[in-house]
Amino acid sequence: MNTQQLNETILKTLTAWNIPGGAVAIAQGDEVFAQGYGVLEAGKPEAVNADTVFAIGSTTKAFTSALIGMLVDEGKLNWDDPVVKHIPDFQLYDDWVTKNVTVRDLLCHRLGLERAQKLYYHRGYDQREIMRRMRYLRPTSSFRTQFQYANQQYGVAGLLVEAVTGKSWDDFITERIFNALNMSRSFSGYDRITDHKNFAAPHAILDETYPASVRFLGEMSAIENFKIVHEPAGSIHTTANDLTQWLKALLQNGAPLIQPATFNELTTPQVVMQDVLNSELAPLAYLQPATHFWTYALGWWAMDYRGEKVLMHGGQMPGYNSAVAFFPQRKLALAVMVNVHQTLAHAALFYAISDILLDKQDRDWSSEFQMVAQGYMAQVKGQVDEMRLTRDPNLPPSIGLASFAGTFSNDLFGEMTVTRKDDSLQLTYGANTAILEHWQGDAFLAHWNLKAFLDDSMIAFSPDGKTMSLLNDRAEYKKA
Repeated sequence: MNTQQLNETILKTLTAWNIPGGAVAIAQGDEVFAQGYGVLEAGKPEAVNADTVFAIGSTTKAFTSALIGMLVDEGKLNWDDPVVKHIPDFQLYDDWVTKNVTVRDLLCHRLGLERAQKLYYHRGYDQREIMRRMRYLRPTSSFRTQFQYANQQYGVAGLLVEAVTGKSWDDFITERIFNALNMSRSFSGYDRITDHKNFAAPHAILDETYPASVRFLGEMSAIENFKIVHEPAGSIHTTANDLTQWLKALLQNGAPLIQPATFNELTTPQVVMQDVLNSELAPLAYLQPATHFWTYALGWWAMDYRGEKVLMHGGQMPGYNSAVAFFPQRKLALAVMVNVHQTLAHAALFYAISDILLDKQDRDWSSEFQMVAQGYMAQVKGQVDEMRLTRDPNLPPSIGLASFAGTFSNDLFGEMTVTRKDDSLQLTYGANTAILEHWQGDAFLAHWNLKAFLDDSMIAFSPDGKTMSLLNDRAEYKKA
């Protein structure tokens, strides 16, 4: 393993993307590598090391699917068991789909349901409540016909663990993975962290020149931690040293955690991605026309890279990004963690580190992904600028501002409250607030308090103020 070349490439990439702190874990054959880079918090001297805790977002999903694999090994459930067999009150919009959704369906994102990500920003809904609200999610495609990534399915998988074992997902993952692999600085959620001293602070770009969702390049500022807990789709916090233990288990076909046949099931493609350029993997697909297949297994994307099968997953949480990948035939695995909210640096590092370990270096991945990032930023800013040009702020609302105030309700998302505050309106949703800037007529632009994470939302009221539509979420709320 060429550690000097690895360190040079990693440092160069983190610097190019203005990332305060990062960490990398690698397992290749019998060798392991774990290293921290940069600082815990921008502007402060404390350095990241291999024991620094980062949040790893959706790379948590592979841990949750592995827990389900253990239950399959123990005969407590089967991949193709209907979910209602173990959770009788599980309910989707369509009764036939409800009865036929299997454990496998949950883990490979083929329920035909949208993400409904705003549910997670409420901060007051636990997994059971989010599952209860899934009955109001109208299908956006037919059951089992295409891949549609959504976190709520993995929340249900966590409730399956609880239903079958009598233990919470947090306790079960701690006992059966973290303790079993001696991952002593790994935690199921922020609330389980025992020591916050060596902890990577989350960062984001606060400059509002670009919408939050495309702020890939700019000055990073430390932000308040989102403190995500008990989330089988994405709340693990861990370190580079601990991840080497997980990577070694992946290279041992799941040993000592799960049986080889079960591990094979976890890493076998289950659903083909039809429209990769409009998916979560669009930046990768744009730069990788040579990849022959894009599929999802159970908690892993499964694809080919330079003629090799690779299992990979990215993870984003407010203030953090990560990627975990392994090449089963090569006995090679890697993990990357950074403490910034929007970036493509972790994807660039996935390819750059893979190239070094595969000894096939002919591309500058950091520069290529920066080009993609700049393209996204320009495109989205162009759309926003165009929207501003068509705006007529002098077109007054149909009624006085006070008449828009009230509590509005939506079956899926719950309640939002609009209040009159001085000469403007304020919106409250769970733990979050937004100032409503009058846009034109009965339309307002919501500027959320979570400016670092959430794009502004366009809101349209009916002329009588009795309904309110959040256009970004395609959701209508009725005044109580």
